[in-house]
Amino acid sequence: MAPGGLRFHDLRHSYATELVSRGVPVNDVQAVMGHEKPLTTLNLYTHRSDGRHQRIRDAFADDPLTPNDE
Repeated sequence: MAPGGLRFHDLRHSYATELVSRGVPVNDVQAVMGHEKPLTTLNLYTHRSDGRHQRIRDAFADDPLTPNDE
């Protein structure tokens, strides 16, 4: 383990997770990360992030079938 506990590889995981969380298409993240397959990016490099439930609700907020809680 590196001094302070953070390794370069840990930064790759955080970077991939952040890109996907911000809506960058997985195929683009795959290319930037240098992975052969998008599943490698998703299965090994991305992690669940805080706020995911709200982002999912927001994605459908303008849909007429989504109930309005206001």
